[in-house]
Amino acid sequence: MRAVIVLFALLCGACRAPARVRVPDAPATASPSYGALGSGHRLRAVSDEGRFVTLEDGSRWEVHPRDWFRAIDWEPGAAISVRTTRAEDGYAYEVVNTNDDDGAMAKLVSRR
Repeated sequence: MRAVIVLFALLCGACRAPARVRVPDAPATASPSYGALGSGHRLRAVSDEGRFVTLEDGSRWEVHPRDWFRAIDWEPGAAISVRTTRAEDGYAYEVVNTNDDDGAMAKLVSRR
């Protein structure tokens, strides 16, 4: 009798592990795109201890925390180049101070 119960349990799936349900990956939040990639920009301001930089076109960038120490020393008027890079923690751009040959990962916060 016990063998019949075990066989019945195996046939009806009572002993199987619960099915795994695949949960789709959360969609990446769309970040603003920047249409003026390349050189020719000027640094307007650095604020919040290097956390934010603003360019001459009014675009405001949030600098990756690991690069705040770089951006804090940048001087207004410095030549800047902006390029896309492999996104890391949502920071998909590199803002490069070409005067100092120093770059920082950044994400676009606002455009004007």
